[in-house]
Amino acid sequence: MGLRAILAIAERDVRSTAKDKMALFWIVAFPIFMLTMSFLLWANPMPPVTVKVGIVYEDTTVNWGNLTFTAKNITDIMKEVYVETEEGKVKVFNVVEYGNKTDEALRDLKAGKLDAVVVYLDRFSVNASYGLSAKAEIYVRGGDAYTEQVTRAVLTQFFDELSDRIAEARIEVMEQNFPEDQLPPGQKQMIVEWMKGLAWPVNTTIETVTPETLMGKAGLRGWFTIAMTGVQLLMSGLAIGATMVVEERDRKTLRRLMAAPIGPWDLLLGKTLSGLVWLGISSLVCIGYGLAWGARIYWHPLENPAHALVPVLLLMGGLMMTGLGLLISMVAKTSKGASGLATAIGFPLMFLTGIWMPKWMLPRPLRVFANCFPLTMIVDALRAVMVFDAGLEAVLPVLPWTILATLVFYGLGVLAYKVVLRRSL
Repeated sequence: MGLRAILAIAERDVRSTAKDKMALFWIVAFPIFMLTMSFLLWANPMPPVTVKVGIVYEDTTVNWGNLTFTAKNITDIMKEVYVETEEGKVKVFNVVEYGNKTDEALRDLKAGKLDAVVVYLDRFSVNASYGLSAKAEIYVRGGDAYTEQVTRAVLTQFFDELSDRIAEARIEVMEQNFPEDQLPPGQKQMIVEWMKGLAWPVNTTIETVTPETLMGKAGLRGWFTIAMTGVQLLMSGLAIGATMVVEERDRKTLRRLMAAPIGPWDLLLGKTLSGLVWLGISSLVCIGYGLAWGARIYWHPLENPAHALVPVLLLMGGLMMTGLGLLISMVAKTSKGASGLATAIGFPLMFLTGIWMPKWMLPRPLRVFANCFPLTMIVDALRAVMVFDAGLEAVLPVLPWTILATLVFYGLGVLAYKVVLRRSL
């Protein structure tokens, strides 16, 4: 085994791959195509839902002029509720008023023209103004679990907030009109707190906290960029290992190589080295293209030691999948068959292992499999470090397992290589 022979084989293989249009497609064009589609379709924050609401006034007091608060005031408020997004303001409610025609509104709801119908019952406005319980009925369109849950949640939050504001206003008015000279010291505040307890038996606040790296398009694009890097390690690594020997046999060059002063280990290491070069190029293409689209990718090896381990993780991923590809080559008789088999195995794995699809979307048994799959561990560590800017705590726990998996996969691949080589000569 000689270094010059290994480098010569690696150089020869790199040049050969550079002239192969199909190989270049999978190494360069395929990740660009997949990332473009992902950035356009999926790497965008979901827009806020606009709920189309029909409003019905069965309230005969809605037009009384001496009321401080009416059902129409609520409708006006609903029309002005917005959510701030990166693209600007988005309306939360699209309001359609039906007067007192409840049947017509419900027909439109059943026809799918509305997401919900709010019916203000009789005396709603006068009760709301005079401190009594104001009643309304809300009908939500079923059939689509997602739309139903979102509509129900949005309307529930709106009316809960509205009810809280009305309760606050009522308590404030009562507090201002207490006869303080007739109350013992401190009694007024006790009564106010007691009324607040009646209005809000359980007082909770909910705040949304989103990881900074996943805020907006940049974080999502970074997530998909690392995912595509993992897909390339999987798909191209399997193909490189699977075609390593059979490709030379199909070209009728295997016997000539073995007749030259080149040993079997020179061929294995040379081809492995050339494969790692192309996997490195493909990874750089993914990351560079992601950065061109504004993906958030962290790379500060001098500031964060975990970033210095990124090439090590990529190297292990490449060796691991090359070894698995060598195992596949044992059942392939031609280079086309080996390449097709590698694709047939790799394509489902990219979805079933949580590399391309988030693991939370997988059924429970597949989540267990994804958590145990070594390449998924590597991709998760890469995401944690390069997208979330995590430190060594994200890499060190998985490092022993990934090193062991790399040795096992590539070691088994070496045994398979010896069998395939002996069978091919």
